[in-house]
Amino acid sequence: MRDLGRESAYGTRRWWVLATLFLVTFINYFDRQTLGCAIEPIGREFGLGNGERGHLLAAFVTTYAVTHLFVGFLTDRIRNIRLFFAAMVVGWSLCTVLIGFARSYEGLLTMRYALGVFEAVNFPICLMIIARIFPARERTFASGIFSSGAFLATLAAPKFTIWLSTEYSWRYAFVIAGLLGFLWLIPWLLLYRNRAENSAARCARSAHLGSWMASLRAIVRKPAFWGVTAVGIGIVPCLYFCTQWLPSYFTQELHQSYDQALADKLTVIYLFQDVGMWVSGAVVFWLAGRGVTVLKARKAVMTAGYVLMMSVLLLFVVRNPWLNVLIFSVFIFGLGTCLSNQHAFKQDVLPGQVAAVAALVGFCETLFTSFVLQRIGNMVETTGNYRMVIWLLAGCATFAILSVALLLRRKWVAIE
Repeated sequence: MRDLGRESAYGTRRWWVLATLFLVTFINYFDRQTLGCAIEPIGREFGLGNGERGHLLAAFVTTYAVTHLFVGFLTDRIRNIRLFFAAMVVGWSLCTVLIGFARSYEGLLTMRYALGVFEAVNFPICLMIIARIFPARERTFASGIFSSGAFLATLAAPKFTIWLSTEYSWRYAFVIAGLLGFLWLIPWLLLYRNRAENSAARCARSAHLGSWMASLRAIVRKPAFWGVTAVGIGIVPCLYFCTQWLPSYFTQELHQSYDQALADKLTVIYLFQDVGMWVSGAVVFWLAGRGVTVLKARKAVMTAGYVLMMSVLLLFVVRNPWLNVLIFSVFIFGLGTCLSNQHAFKQDVLPGQVAAVAALVGFCETLFTSFVLQRIGNMVETTGNYRMVIWLLAGCATFAILSVALLLRRKWVAIE
């Protein structure tokens, strides 16, 4: 009955709200991607060495991970999500615009630290909203749609930023990217409405949420939390390898030129990640409609995704660039199926504290991923190739699927 009530409260308008979540996630990732795409002209203008460039690129990840420790608990306690989310988007959009006007390295660094704080709210809030307005059978599909905005941004940011940087100035890229967030406010404020709560409901929610420490204890005591976190620790490093290291893999391992031909190859690969996220949600929805439990449907799709991800081991014997594109396309399709279902599982760890769960999981998986990304650089520098990295990707995927099997069980996952 709760699913029907949640669905009828928004009706078909929930899909329009989902569209705004897709758009804001696109903007969220577009803004953070812009610096990486423009680091060359920025480095030349400010005379940055590799150490300073690394510090600048890492600034966002540092505050982004740390902010996850408390942002979810804060979000679950805010009644006016409509205005709070709007304020956070204004914050990160303003940071992005101000980067375009920065006149010193310190100014750039400050804005990147601030950007990580504001952008950390996006995934916890989006997942919380989906949990509120979508029934369980639709959440994997809805999670796949909204989070695919991040990967479409990964496709769009490089060509957009590089074109503006070479034809005009890198500063235009940041100003235009930041202004997109202000435009998003129009559909968001028109479409989303806060839940109506009477005094009894507010008291019940406050009692359920409790203190910050009580919430933390309640979450970490849930075996499903550790299951979802373990899955993220397995698949999120694979995701960041694909979004940050693939260009270097092609140029260093396969000796591809850094040009539009490489951009075309990356575009093909990243498109398959989006397709994987959308298809996985549709398959879960289809299986659930034919009597399969949501839990079994999700685990079956994630198992199939793992099998596809293991195609990465073929890279040991394949050297042709376009065959590498094919292998990575299959790998990232499987990664997308696992990622969308992991997002859906975050909503079922502890109903009523979805944002807190998503934020705490995000902190753990992002912090671990930052360590893995640094290790990848050390591996490649030490060995001169990516063979150890390929084993690492396969190992991470295996760890993730074992976590699904062992920790995401029916008695521990509260699927409504």
